[in-house]
Amino acid sequence: MSFKIIILSTLICTFSFFQSAFAGGHGQANAFGFALVVPADEVERVETLLTSHKNFMENTHSVTGDASTRLNSYSVIRMPEMVQFGDPSKGMTGNMIYILSEHYETPEGLAMHLAAGNEWADISEMQELMYKYGVASGIGEKISSMNR
Repeated sequence: MSFKIIILSTLICTFSFFQSAFAGGHGQANAFGFALVVPADEVERVETLLTSHKNFMENTHSVTGDASTRLNSYSVIRMPEMVQFGDPSKGMTGNMIYILSEHYETPEGLAMHLAAGNEWADISEMQELMYKYGVASGIGEKISSMNR
C-alpha cells in the first residue's frame, strides 16, 4: 500500500472519529481541500475530471439551501509550477498546480459531501489522480474567509 493511500485513509478515519465525537460544535472539521502537481501530459485528463467534479457539485450541493448542509464555497485554482518558488525568472517546470477547496457551513455538510462523493461516477479516477499527483490533502476547519 502506498504512503499516500495510508495518509488519506488515516485522515478519513480521523475525520470520522472527530465527526462522531464533536459533530455540531464550532471549530470542527467543515472544510476539505487538496493540491495536485500534474505533469503537462496529464493536464487535459485532470481538467476533464475537475469539470466532471464541478458538475457533480452543482447537481448535488446547494449554496443557498439548508444551513446545516450548505456548501459555502467551492473553488479550483490552477497555476503553472515555477522552477524556483518566488523567482519566475527561472522559468516554469511544465507542471500545473491545482488547488481544490470546499467549505461547508457545518461538519454535517462536509459529512454529507463525503457520503455523496462515494456515489459520484468518477470517484475512483479522482482518488487515483489524488494518490498519484497529490502533494497535500486534508479535512479541517475554515479559520478565515472573506466573502461577498
